[in-house]
Amino acid sequence: MSAEVVDVIVVGCGPVGAIAANYLGLQGLRTLVIERDLSTFSIPRAFSCDDEAQRNFQAAGLEGELAVDLWPCKDMQYIDGAKRVLGTVPIHELDFGLSHPALSFFNQPQLEGVLRKGLERFPHAELRLGHELVSFTQDADFVTTQIQDRRTGRSREVRARYLLGCDGSHSTVRALMGVKMMGTSYEEPWIAISGTTSVPEPDFTYYVCDPQRPGFVTRCVYNEVRMDFLLQENERTEIMERQEVVEKLLAPFVDPKKVQLQRASVFTFQAKVAERWRDRRVFLLGDAAHVMPPFAGQGLCSGIRDAMNLSWKLALVSRGAAGDALLDTYERERHPHAVDMIKTTIALGKVLLARNRVVAFLRNALLKVLFQIPRTRRFMRNYEFKPKAFLSHGLIAGGQRRKGNVAEGDYFPQPQVALADGKVARLDDVSGRGFTVFTSADAPDTVRKSAEALAREVGGVWLRILPAERASEARAGDVVDSSGKLQAWFVQYQADAAILRPDRYVYGASQGAGIEQLREELRRFIHLPTAARAEEAPSRALLPSSA
Repeated sequence: MSAEVVDVIVVGCGPVGAIAANYLGLQGLRTLVIERDLSTFSIPRAFSCDDEAQRNFQAAGLEGELAVDLWPCKDMQYIDGAKRVLGTVPIHELDFGLSHPALSFFNQPQLEGVLRKGLERFPHAELRLGHELVSFTQDADFVTTQIQDRRTGRSREVRARYLLGCDGSHSTVRALMGVKMMGTSYEEPWIAISGTTSVPEPDFTYYVCDPQRPGFVTRCVYNEVRMDFLLQENERTEIMERQEVVEKLLAPFVDPKKVQLQRASVFTFQAKVAERWRDRRVFLLGDAAHVMPPFAGQGLCSGIRDAMNLSWKLALVSRGAAGDALLDTYERERHPHAVDMIKTTIALGKVLLARNRVVAFLRNALLKVLFQIPRTRRFMRNYEFKPKAFLSHGLIAGGQRRKGNVAEGDYFPQPQVALADGKVARLDDVSGRGFTVFTSADAPDTVRKSAEALAREVGGVWLRILPAERASEARAGDVVDSSGKLQAWFVQYQADAAILRPDRYVYGASQGAGIEQLREELRRFIHLPTAARAEEAPSRALLPSSA
């Protein structure tokens, strides 16, 4: 029997593997997903996502019939052991310019179900449950794998151009690569409790700053409650997981008699990063590449960033539109941000989870003061301690981000915009899944022509940004910046043109003739087969090709 051949094999169909496969499906790549388990994990684990992750759900087409059910967080309160409020972050008032709530909660089994159903959209994508990777070898053109059906014990050879390890912190792919995880494990045990209430609970989200029992408590979607508590040194797992003990932990926040428990398990956290994320045609994503404590709720979000970053690059290289060097930018771009996020999460945990009574007393007193001083209150309320989503190196103008007020590597906003026919849409829904070249309303004709030509050359779209007062001028290819956020962005960076990558990061921005320099530089990386006919070819989005 001849070997089966696909473009990409994704190992693991948790949230990261599943969303990576959806992105690959949208790009038209023949994708095989293998998952060792026979069904979705029925017990909630991850449960929160930020506005960037929600924007990435949007990019995967997970709306309408495929909507992920989300519960936007209204307020996050820091409380002491007596439930006295030390400070409040009005999450519902935060707007980071991405057209999604700053923080939302989800149910992981429902999310995984939606992601797997999303794969049914693509005849060129297949999910095989009950299958696991046994081994792989590589040559210049393919990864050759042995995949075993766990139900029958039979193995089959499958060849792919690329292999993605999305199989979690105990990754088989990583082990077969011979890659080590670098970092530390937290020895402090935690208990994760999740359940559903028989009656709707009011909104509550607490950071519990109690030296006796620090933790995090929140109400989630589907009347679900989630509580993570740090255990004391003398508390044993077999005791703490007993129902009567779990009910005592629940009691200060919800009526235990009205909660149907789904999970109560003790575990420890890790803060580790794989020493390398790529071996030729094999890549690590999500927990296979990095694991972090959950104090900032960024573990899953980071894995989704990995999938978004890598998928469009694989598509371009697979089509011959870019060279293999483009794939090296995946780890170069994602590794620094993942490390920064881990460091921030560890620091946040040290502050919020102090168990020394004196330290905790001083910490709580300081929190109350910080929430009273305007500047520090803004720092806390706006999450300014969270690492910024920008690229320092990689596929950006010049190869690395310069110091100062520069646009390259910036994460572009996504406001609501109006179209020529008066309809309102989010910006990404207008700009498509490929490269986008924006010009301001007053950009010279020479800039506009260069922008149009560049969009055609990289298989993307060109859009002109009009201010609200010039909405009557809008025609096809124009978007009206009703909120003024896009105009403010162009003013901030003193630009009249901007080139966005498919993952919504800015390749570069320019003023006047500077767009020609950006154009020439980008053309050295992206060379679609149609580039030679760019001046005659119509501008189009990078839509899925036939499988």
